[in-house]
Amino acid sequence: MALMRIWLTMTVTAVVVVAAAPPATAIGPTTTRVSVSTTGNQSNDRSDDPAISADGRYVTFDSDAANLVPDDTNGVSDIFLRDRVTGTTTRVSVSTSGNQANQFSRASAISADGRYLAYHSLANNLVPDDTNDEIDVFVWDRVTGATSRVSVSTNEYQANRYSELPAISADGRYIAYHSLATNLVPRDTNSAYDVFVRDQSTGTTRRVSVSTTGDQGNRDSFEPAISADGRYVSYTSGASNLVPDDTNGDLTDILVWDRTTGATRRISVSTSGDQGSDDSFTSVLSADGRYVSYASDASNLVPDDTNNATDVFVWNRSTGTTRRISVSTSGTQGNSFSQSPAISADGRYVAYHSLATNLVPDDTNDVSDIFVRDRVTGSTRRVSVSTNDYQANRYSEVPAISANGRDIAYHSLATNLVPDDTNDVSDIFVRDRGGY
Repeated sequence: MALMRIWLTMTVTAVVVVAAAPPATAIGPTTTRVSVSTTGNQSNDRSDDPAISADGRYVTFDSDAANLVPDDTNGVSDIFLRDRVTGTTTRVSVSTSGNQANQFSRASAISADGRYLAYHSLANNLVPDDTNDEIDVFVWDRVTGATSRVSVSTNEYQANRYSELPAISADGRYIAYHSLATNLVPRDTNSAYDVFVRDQSTGTTRRVSVSTTGDQGNRDSFEPAISADGRYVSYTSGASNLVPDDTNGDLTDILVWDRTTGATRRISVSTSGDQGSDDSFTSVLSADGRYVSYASDASNLVPDDTNNATDVFVWNRSTGTTRRISVSTSGTQGNSFSQSPAISADGRYVAYHSLATNLVPDDTNDVSDIFVRDRVTGSTRRVSVSTNDYQANRYSEVPAISANGRDIAYHSLATNLVPDDTNDVSDIFVRDRGGY
């Protein structure tokens, strides 16, 4: 069940670190659609799962559309990059020589400056000697146009099972992903999903979903996120042997691995250290790894959690405290599920999507919306609205957030967020919150 959440929530975790000035110059909040061609044509098929660069200039997403770039004739999902400054849209899931992929590509992540994009793909023509007939993880360099495969062993052996859902460090050096492969590192005998990190500088691959003493997990570990410098990797795991006193059965927890110390720690616990009473999943990290946000079905992580719904939480490494984020400005808990968190570089802002109708006033559309919680002021705002603040008439999901929290990218099936949205498919939008 837990593994199915990676496709339901698809929290794609692009880490952002520098609170640079956003590309838009508007003073007030604006909403724009970015899943369009360079000439402004709307897509002719669905676009989903955005990631955004640190300054909000670049937005990457996957799309089944065939009209976002010329000569898109492969009939499968591709990865695209929208430059919000130049207004150009580029397909990135191509080989170094520019050949389009012969199978689907999805789940993109982007480095802080937008130079490196990671994604997974079933294509076998993006790099030479791809003969494993499995989903692999690739990285595209926007400056050189080169595409490389990173889901390989230190000795460059290709994976013998599929690898998915990459996360990328700020400088693009470290790529985290999960894989069912057994040949990426020695002594991988658990027959389970593991989390790996590829160091592009040294060409080494390391399994990080292990205990502090190096024991491999006895159940699946998946959905990684990575801090800006690559020191911390968070992930979801059903393993019970990676930390002491993990006795909540086959429930999934959020664990964090520390590259510097080699320690693995469980953070989906209450402030007093109680383990979660239900599944926790889909984590993201602030730039320095101090704050970890995640979704959980547990009802015992904070007091007075009685809504019987998935909530979004933030754990503070410095204080060891856990706080619930998916609440209204007055502190009222959501009356329906909240999930898919994204967090700003400093951990102040947390975006997520929710079906709750009581997080902000006048939420009457009865669909999932995108909300942003300001952890300093305690305010909750809905951002999946039009420039004129009309609420969306269809669902909005899976936010990504710029480093300073100003720009929020998300996908939505709504037709009233921007003018002339007549394609009746999910699009990628960016909410520029202006003065916040």
